[in-house]
Amino acid sequence: MLSITIDDIKKYEPNILDYGIDSFEQDITEAAKDVTRDLRIRWWPSYANSGKYDISVLNSSLEMDDGKLTASQFTRAVVYFALGYHIMPKLSSFNAESDLFERKFEFYRKEYSREFEKVVLDGVEYDLDSSGSITNSEKEPTYYRRLKR
Repeated sequence: MLSITIDDIKKYEPNILDYGIDSFEQDITEAAKDVTRDLRIRWWPSYANSGKYDISVLNSSLEMDDGKLTASQFTRAVVYFALGYHIMPKLSSFNAESDLFERKFEFYRKEYSREFEKVVLDGVEYDLDSSGSITNSEKEPTYYRRLKR
């Protein structure tokens, strides 16, 4: 499972605990789940249908197993998601004029989209054969900026 800690958040927002909220653990957990869901929606279908399955695998469930992902590959994406969609909105006042936190959550949302796309284009590391190591074929990109119909 994808996971980060408050220390990962502090690398981008060192003063995050100075705003009156003592813990963001629930937000961090939810962000990791949301990034995993994005992977299931935006990456897994192209990976699962990219010819990597042979007849012996077809009978098994075609559901993505997040335990087979290289979690460290998504640390930055989970941090950006947590800041952009969970933490900064909690701190924002949502007044008529955007405050600092509102500008920050907009920034982190854009960064999340960019980071997620970069990871997918570079090749998501997924241990398809459960061998405990990622081979080159298990991290090949499945998206080549071609028109999909």
